[in-house]
Amino acid sequence: MKGFIMKMKTYTYSFLLVITVLACRSFSAEKIPAHQVRKIAEAAPAKAHVVPKKPRQVLIWITPPHLMEKDPHKGYCIPYATTAFETLWQKSGAFEPVVSGDLATYLPENIRQFGAIVMNNSSGPWITPTDADMAKKVFKKHGKKKAVVEQVLRRILLDYVSNGGGIMAIHFAIGANRHWPGFQQLLGATFTEHSWNEEVGITVEEPRHPLVGAFGGEDFRLVDEIYQYGDPYNRSKVHVLLSLDPERTNMGVKWIRREVNDFALTWVKSYGKGLVFYTSFGHRTELFWNPVFLKHLLAGIQFVIGDLNGQTAPIINN
Repeated sequence: MKGFIMKMKTYTYSFLLVITVLACRSFSAEKIPAHQVRKIAEAAPAKAHVVPKKPRQVLIWITPPHLMEKDPHKGYCIPYATTAFETLWQKSGAFEPVVSGDLATYLPENIRQFGAIVMNNSSGPWITPTDADMAKKVFKKHGKKKAVVEQVLRRILLDYVSNGGGIMAIHFAIGANRHWPGFQQLLGATFTEHSWNEEVGITVEEPRHPLVGAFGGEDFRLVDEIYQYGDPYNRSKVHVLLSLDPERTNMGVKWIRREVNDFALTWVKSYGKGLVFYTSFGHRTELFWNPVFLKHLLAGIQFVIGDLNGQTAPIINN
């Protein structure tokens, strides 16, 4: 494939579940223009990569309201990605999205309903409860102080994944909760810089992996905001799928900090019994009506919920 080419059966859900999801749309963020909604709908794949083993709800986690006002992706890639995830559900039936920025979603009685969590550019220290959260009975039963409740929430999330839950994070979601090292350990890296916002060369490091099948097994070029990552990133701890190709990329941009030419952009890893998938892509809105990128996102969701099998063990010298 030269360049980044723009080119199941549906489950019948109960009326109540459909109403729940539609209600979540109003919480998902600002609406996007109708003509761009149509573009996303036309570009989304018509069926799942594999038939789902069973119906599953997937939490589409966005920046909570108290942090959204200062979120750099407010009104931008967050609502576009949310629309894309909802459209992937509507067309493929591979999962049922529940869009939320309510921290109570992570409490034990709520998080267990989800087959996976998709962190949609969610930013800021969202794991820290607010005064409004602490005023609710559901939080009070876990402690009287924010610090205590936050520790409980951290443990709940890590236990959720360790016990078999899935986490998919796109773009700036990896920059959240910078005060919590365990979050970076969970995802596999820390966001450090975004040096590029231009066309770059992308290497498909493992063409046979199902999560990159949308790219046809060939390297490609892509226009997006491209990140760099720091500790705890280590190629020996994650299974790198896509990386920036320095030979086909402008390396004269500012703020390139990595001493080693290892610019991983998309990877998977195991965390206990659970699965983690991270992709750097997801900043520019036009990506969300790109058929190839939408197939890539759908593969990621089906991977973290356990329907699409793929290796997670690191490959150091491939």
